[in-house]
Order: sequence, then structure tokens, then C-alpha cells
Amino acid sequence: MLRFILPSVVWTTLVIILSLVPSSNVSLDNFQFKGVDKIAHFIMYTLLALFWTIGLKRQNIYVGLRRFALQISVLGGFLLSVVIEFMQEYVVYSRSFEVLDLIANGIGCIFGIVLFKIIYKDSYK
Repeated sequence: MLRFILPSVVWTTLVIILSLVPSSNVSLDNFQFKGVDKIAHFIMYTLLALFWTIGLKRQNIYVGLRRFALQISVLGGFLLSVVIEFMQEYVVYSRSFEVLDLIANGIGCIFGIVLFKIIYKDSYK
């Protein structure tokens, strides 16, 4: 099972690290339009949901995980984003809670599932 979810675990770790590093260490000033961070959130959580869905669908040990992989990926990804936003507000200096980040993360999780269904339309039912 680990070999199927390892990419998901690695990506989740990367998302957590990037989200909790102080903002003084992350600069998106080279980009010329406002809201580029929301696009980054969308992409990170799209890939998070996609990787978790693929990993959970490919594992053969727990039928329940396989059956509910889409729901687990969306709800787990969104729950992770809520926890990270609260940690940014109360634990990490120079970061703050943003509702628009949560919206971008949630939409990204949903799009990750849509992308999974497009890519694997006939493989996993």
C-alpha cells in the first residue's frame, strides 16, 4: 500500500512545509498580477487531491478506502487546508488566515477529482 500512497505523502509534506514557512522566505513579487498566490493554492490542492485519489484507488488492502477515495481526498484535503490556515494565524509569525485561500484550496480539491475522472474515466469505477 505504501508504494501507492508514497507520492501523496511526499506531496502532502511539501504542501505543509510550503504553507507554514514564514512569508518572508517566500516571495511571489516577480509575478505581475494580483492573486497569483490563489493560483498556487489551487494548483497545490488540485495535485494533492489527484495524488491521494490515485493512491487510494490503486491500493488493494482496504476496500473502504478504495470505495470512498474521492470523498476522502476532497474532505481530507480541505480539512488539511483549514488546519493549515489556523496554524498560519496562530502559530506562524508573518502568516495569516485567509478565507480566499480556503476557497482556492477547496476548488482545487474538487478540480483534482474532476481531473482524476477525466484521466481515469474507464479505469476505476
